[in-house]
Amino acid sequence: MTEPLRVETREIGADRPAFLIAEVSANHDRDLDQALALVDIAADAGWDGLKLQTYDADSLTIPSDHPSMRIDPVWGHARLYDLYSNAGMPMAFHRPLFDRARERGLVPFTSIYDPRDLDFVESLDPAIYKIASFEMTFDDLLIAVAGTGKPLILSTGMADMAEIGHAVEVFTARSAAPLILLHCCSSYPAPPDQINLAAMQTMRAAFGCMVGFSDHTLGALAPIAATAMGAVAIEKHFTNDTARPGPDHRFSATPEVMAEIAAGVRAVHAMKGDGQKATTAAEQGNKAVGRRSAFALRDLAAGTVIAPGDFRFVRPAAGIAPNDPAGVRGRRLRHAVRAGHPITADDLDPPR
Repeated sequence: MTEPLRVETREIGADRPAFLIAEVSANHDRDLDQALALVDIAADAGWDGLKLQTYDADSLTIPSDHPSMRIDPVWGHARLYDLYSNAGMPMAFHRPLFDRARERGLVPFTSIYDPRDLDFVESLDPAIYKIASFEMTFDDLLIAVAGTGKPLILSTGMADMAEIGHAVEVFTARSAAPLILLHCCSSYPAPPDQINLAAMQTMRAAFGCMVGFSDHTLGALAPIAATAMGAVAIEKHFTNDTARPGPDHRFSATPEVMAEIAAGVRAVHAMKGDGQKATTAAEQGNKAVGRRSAFALRDLAAGTVIAPGDFRFVRPAAGIAPNDPAGVRGRRLRHAVRAGHPITADDLDPPR
């Protein structure tokens, strides 16, 4: 089992509750008070990490009217450059949000999109980096983050196994830091029948990395299910109002859903246990009452050789169990046993 990864005040690992990453995305609305309110929502809901996105429009694209730059009107803008100009979080917001997150016990970090922003992000001293699904084929970015020596969370939406394998190789060839892969369906919102949670197990087996889930479905079910399937981290967009204008509010989790996910994830972790199959403390009483054992059907004198009609295996488990190899049939009693009383090992002569 991979050793847990320590990130500031939290640990990420297979034997830990899933690390819950509250994704601010564009839901800051370029308003610092709104962004700070989101930090408090994440903390109050019991999440572990607060993740920002560090980019401006020029980090991602160029101003152009080429037909390929046109986007679906659902995003609120006609072309990519305008979308990112409106959605990008001002660089000046990063420091106060990192500070508020740490004050509230959250681990702050960010998705980086351009190697040119690396010095700025390093000045915030994040314990870990994130690279988004859309950037996982950007080798220069993987190489730049590897150069920090810090762990990386890499989302894998839209990717096939060859693309994931290439990204893993680019990073691990240059860094010995832990790499966490997030399975993801990059659709907003993601249809539940297309999230394919079983792919987490495929990725874990293929790459030997810790694997989590970046969730874009509506509601709490998918991340809780992913936790039951071994996700070490859960990432989800969140908001204080799904009706607010902006590209991401409509598919983001409300505070109530955030709290439901946190409670569900921790309950699932408690249910997992240690993997050892044994009688639990909660079962001991029922085991004593509900299992069968040998009871005398008539008064049996000492020296009696027990015949089939002398006893039955009935509840409770106060005598010799029916799966005891030594058994009771044909055994000689050392002590008398009254009708309706259990026949115990102490009542029998040693086997000959």
